[in-house]
Amino acid sequence: MKKVLLLMVAVLMVSSVAMADHIGVYADGTGASCGLGAAGSFNPNAAVIHKFTVGATGSRFKVVFPPGTSFFGFNSPFVPVGQLNSDISLGYGQCLSGNIVLGTINAIYGAGVGSVTAADLQPIILYTDCSFGEYPATGGTFYVGTTGPCNEVATEPSTWGQVKALYR
Repeated sequence: MKKVLLLMVAVLMVSSVAMADHIGVYADGTGASCGLGAAGSFNPNAAVIHKFTVGATGSRFKVVFPPGTSFFGFNSPFVPVGQLNSDISLGYGQCLSGNIVLGTINAIYGAGVGSVTAADLQPIILYTDCSFGEYPATGGTFYVGTTGPCNEVATEPSTWGQVKALYR
């Protein structure tokens, strides 16, 4: 009986990692493409999207732009605390699920690869669930003047001890 219970817990843990909350930058609010177009272009539709959430009330992350990008601002329906390119926190004001458009970026993009990463002085990208617990989210990659995978469901090998440490 114990073996069956342990197997069920392990399967549930694996499925929760595969469906992890993800924050990425996309060409528009649909989140269909992480290719933002040609270098040197201004794309006012580039959107930051929180995907695959079953319920979230906030997030904390930063966007690392390709070299040569001129970042002007971030328009969001939520109240941002901080700057998008160093450490931004967004409170959603209610429990939201599905794909949440966090805002649009105003920038002239340099060629290369950008990403959503952990905020300055933070070890991981964070999201807050509907019970106000903070959990790790994955970050996406986006491309300007080139193409590549969006890395929407990132998984990393880890030990059982590392998984248990997430819930302590």
